[in-house]
Amino acid sequence: MKSKHPSVIQIIRHVVQFVAFLLFPELFITVIHALGNVVTALTNGEFSFHTLSSQLITIAAVFLMTAVWGRFFCGYLCSFGALQEFFFWISQKLPHKKNIIPARLDQILQYLKYLVLAFIAVVLWMMALPMDASLSPWGTFGMLISGNLSVMAAAVRTWGFVLLLVFLIGSLLVERFFCRYFCPLGALFTLISGKRCYKIRRDESTCIHCGLCEKACGMGVSILKKDVVSSGKCIDCMQCLTICPKECLSANPAPAVAGTAAAITMCGLVQIGNLTVQDDTTTLGVYHFAQSETGNYVDGVYTGVGAGFRGDTEVQVTVENGYITDITVLSYEDDTKFFQEAQSSILNQILSEQSIDVQNVSGATFSCNSIIDAVANALGIEKQAEEGDVVQPDDQQEDNNSTLELSSIADGTYQGEGEGFRGTISVSVTVENGKITDITVVSYEDDESFFVRAEDTIISEIINAQSLDVSCVSGATFSSNGILEAVADALNVDFDNPNQYSAHEGGHGKGKFGKRGH
Repeated sequence: MKSKHPSVIQIIRHVVQFVAFLLFPELFITVIHALGNVVTALTNGEFSFHTLSSQLITIAAVFLMTAVWGRFFCGYLCSFGALQEFFFWISQKLPHKKNIIPARLDQILQYLKYLVLAFIAVVLWMMALPMDASLSPWGTFGMLISGNLSVMAAAVRTWGFVLLLVFLIGSLLVERFFCRYFCPLGALFTLISGKRCYKIRRDESTCIHCGLCEKACGMGVSILKKDVVSSGKCIDCMQCLTICPKECLSANPAPAVAGTAAAITMCGLVQIGNLTVQDDTTTLGVYHFAQSETGNYVDGVYTGVGAGFRGDTEVQVTVENGYITDITVLSYEDDTKFFQEAQSSILNQILSEQSIDVQNVSGATFSCNSIIDAVANALGIEKQAEEGDVVQPDDQQEDNNSTLELSSIADGTYQGEGEGFRGTISVSVTVENGKITDITVVSYEDDESFFVRAEDTIISEIINAQSLDVSCVSGATFSSNGILEAVADALNVDFDNPNQYSAHEGGHGKGKFGKRGH
């Protein structure tokens, strides 16, 4: 059936894209995360229909609908794709020299997305080799749309942000630059949608071979040489139908109806998958550990807070006979599907190991870190103490901050190091006229989202107070203490870092690193 009002198709499509961007901006990340979890579980022999029910429903919804109807996910629902379209639309409104990639080069570049897919599937999913989440451009995209200002600020300081900028700049020159050449999901969709039932047909008798349809195609699909467009590259955007002056291109059923129906069906099934997870975990997590011997922690009930992807995670930790016996998640603001995966794994590991030095869940890094940081915040530790040591919560430790005595320190620039949550923090401290005038962070190993929160506050407070007697940033205690220790080390000032507190050592102390100099 030929569409009599082709412009309506694009109006409906853009409305669906806009709504999807507002309601499901993370849908691309959700699908690739679900696929990764299933592949990893199969590789490790840990596949379970019950555990992976949400992921399996998501995969079935998107991939089966794509096999039958085509790539409506890409043309209607993918916010990453919609953003690229928007950038290309902007470029067309500006005066510029038209960029045309030669057809042969375009064909060669389109194989890159299969290499990206192979790398992710083999190296990250099957071999489970560690890779910094900050390198992912779609992960960075998710951080930027999270609504969490500290997470958004951390995103712009990652290599993933640089890659995202490259793809968006590319989209100014080539429509859907990332989709064409680099998208791993696009590679899969291309393979499975080639035999779809829903196809665009060309009426040879009315076609005047003007070529406008191929010029309008954002994916570079060949249209003029075939009576039926069945290429797996087609994202069902219907730009070709919209621009055809003779209306010789058609689809049955009507494109707008099919696209909208497919989009609604996909979203509905994905949401059912999410509700499946939520129904199994209506109450927040409560995890228990029992041990008869005396452990290393001080008995009591403590609460702590850690920063997650969309907001804070709060936990309650119970210590009995020196052991962590119960951890209850009191509240969280992250997406349920990611948080529940992190919660079930991380808290059981903490209780089993009696330590927060545990392995993150792939694809749920922020939620994992928020739980770890919350438990650590409750107990006032960075890692499990050595055997025989007693670890005390922050409120039971003595105040380790020291007032700076700068009168005896010569003007100059000094270097120092301190221990943060995940490793060493290095700083450079400048003293002029007997006052600290500048503190520059040279390097750090803590998670970016937490460290930035500490860095932005602690450094300005030290300079303003000319003292280490400042308050740590809530939710970023370890990074705060690491910065304080690094400044103290640079200036050769006594400072006991609670991050390394133990009954035997009691902190780093004065002049441990000995890097002070002009």
